[in-house]
Amino acid sequence: MFDRDREWSALVRFAADEQPGATLGVVSGRRRQGKSFLLEALCQEMGGFYFSSQEATDTESLALIGEALTRHLDPVIPFTPSNWSMVLDVLLRMGRDRPVPVVIDEFPYLARANPALPSIIQGAYAPRRAERTSSRTRLLLCGSAMSFMGGLLSGNAPLRGRASLDLSVDTLDYRLAARFWELSDPRLALLLHSVVGGTPAYRTEMIRYDAPRDLDDFDAWVVRAILSPGSPMFLEARYLLAEEPALRDGALFSTTRFSAPSPRATAGVAGSPDTWVARATNCLTR
Repeated sequence: MFDRDREWSALVRFAADEQPGATLGVVSGRRRQGKSFLLEALCQEMGGFYFSSQEATDTESLALIGEALTRHLDPVIPFTPSNWSMVLDVLLRMGRDRPVPVVIDEFPYLARANPALPSIIQGAYAPRRAERTSSRTRLLLCGSAMSFMGGLLSGNAPLRGRASLDLSVDTLDYRLAARFWELSDPRLALLLHSVVGGTPAYRTEMIRYDAPRDLDDFDAWVVRAILSPGSPMFLEARYLLAEEPALRDGALFSTTRFSAPSPRATAGVAGSPDTWVARATNCLTR
């Protein structure tokens, strides 16, 4: 694990909390930052339950998590939930005897199929509900759709005020990325960071450890690793925007990138409300 000490410590503190009462946490961050790795490791170390959601219908997702809980708990009769309230009560019962981490990864997939799910969790985590007060389940909702995850705990959202952990797993900064890519030349490290940023999996999974040997090799590296149509990095920027459910107005985002320097001025150019432009700017910045 490279330079995730802060995130790991926060997760362990949350999951090992001995205080009575089930708690809720949210883990977010762009894809390929190591969120799932951290959460799977946490569940493995602490005997918790990890479930990775899939793009599926609500009925299919209930069947999948029922199968996963059956494998994990090994009950006499297989668990076949008909609704999410049943699932949440089982997850809460898992924490009756000790603090136990429970991870639902790719949570936006589930909420897309059942938009009421955050409200269902809110109900299960009602402050005086017996199932909650008698449990020490540490439920972690994780996702990569930044606009969705950011909205889970904001404004009038159902889970506003329910979470005791809101953890963002961010990209590596310039200096950490240089160490991760094993670059000693600061100029070369800066050039590389300006192209691929600090996403760890770009090196380990997508580029497969192909790094520029020196400054003279940098341009050739950009051509072969980034600009080649056969490279997974070739369309990565487009895929990152496509992952965001809130980023659907391509014309607005193009205007935001290339027009006036302030949200109010850009709104005038785009003919859109200030709030829409501010949201577009924040999404592009992330």
